[in-house]
Amino acid sequence: MPLHILFIEDEAPFREALCDICNLEGFAASGVGSLQSFQAWRHTHRCDVLVVDRNLPDGDGLQAVALHRADNNGPVIVLTARGQLDERLQGLNADADYYLHKPVAPQELVALLHRLERKLPQAQTDTPQWLIDAAAWQLHRPDGSVLELTRNEVQVLACFVDHPGVPQSKAELIVSLGCEPDVYDPRRLEVLMRRLRNKIEASGCSFPLSTIYGVGYSFNARLGRH
Repeated sequence: MPLHILFIEDEAPFREALCDICNLEGFAASGVGSLQSFQAWRHTHRCDVLVVDRNLPDGDGLQAVALHRADNNGPVIVLTARGQLDERLQGLNADADYYLHKPVAPQELVALLHRLERKLPQAQTDTPQWLIDAAAWQLHRPDGSVLELTRNEVQVLACFVDHPGVPQSKAELIVSLGCEPDVYDPRRLEVLMRRLRNKIEASGCSFPLSTIYGVGYSFNARLGRH
């Protein structure tokens, strides 16, 4: 299983870029933009490494570190523009393992994550699993609830089974729908994925699907068959 990394970063373009870089490196990366989003996310997910900014719209990222430490001993990296000595000491005293001052070269962050990957046991096997029931057209979520799907939603989600964090190209997803990539309008796929995300998140459950720009999509959690 790939190392699952969660970024708590309120600048959406930067957060998405970090997730894209890490997913292409073979990690399973997800991102949220606030403490409130993190609180909702952690009810149904677990990460191996937490990377958190301090300047969040609803508080100090160190509050997320405290929440994380309540049930997770995995590494914590603070990645922030707040780099004064007293601020770095605050981060380390809050039980962060690393305190990086922005701007940080992506290669440096990736190297650190690979180092942590080598030192950590294999990614958590007790991570709640999403399950597809293709016969019933249903998605079983980690919290035990069940969501009704359409036939197309089942077919496209099936492409991510047993491939956490591995990008699936738009062409592969289009073929899964029984269509030819050369004649299928990719905007239809984008609409399908957006509606699927909205359906899941409308019920209060974060959806671990990332858009990999120029490639396709990745599902950053364990997805199996029921």
